[in-house]
Amino acid sequence: MDDRLLISQEKSYLLSSSFLLCSYNIMSKILLNAGLVMEHSKTELFHFTRAQHPPNLFIDLSSVRGPIISPKLIWQYLGFYFDYRLNFNYHMHFYATKCLFTLSAMKILENSSKGLLSIQKQLLYRTCVLSIVLYGFQLWFFKGAPTVKNITELKKMQQRAALCITGVFQTSPSKSIEAIVGLIPITLYLHKLNGRHYLCYASIPPSHAINSLLDS
Repeated sequence: MDDRLLISQEKSYLLSSSFLLCSYNIMSKILLNAGLVMEHSKTELFHFTRAQHPPNLFIDLSSVRGPIISPKLIWQYLGFYFDYRLNFNYHMHFYATKCLFTLSAMKILENSSKGLLSIQKQLLYRTCVLSIVLYGFQLWFFKGAPTVKNITELKKMQQRAALCITGVFQTSPSKSIEAIVGLIPITLYLHKLNGRHYLCYASIPPSHAINSLLDS
């Protein structure tokens, strides 16, 4: 038995944890009667909250011969990194750092016999690097969301990319270098991608399941 998910939404941590433990015990007994075994060692606990310092409430699975589960600070699922406040700062930092390593790897291609032109480096950045760092940006880039820290991380990454493409000094003005290279400011690029997603939603048929989740 794999890939199970239990969700409890309560105002009290103690009440939510007790509901989760009760549901876990019931599920374990039902599956055991059906001849299935749950891997208790792979169980993960995660609390979503806006509090600055959430309490470290654990769940004791000794009643079903399992371990004591403590809540995690970061939850990784399908390539997304969720923190307990859902601001996706860790998610953005992880992919921005990953893209910086990708930019460093681009320098290896410059050691070929003919090297790379600036237009080729720009094409590599737009097609390979931006698609990595903006994976799942719809989770944190929407109206009313706190995006200052995430956009600042993206601006620093694109500044490094512009310097890598042109090969100019590190102290060069970032906006001027981005304009010379032909890179759209990252904030405007996010708005453009977001608008394209809205057009995709508007073009789906009326009977699609997504329309039942969206307002008029």
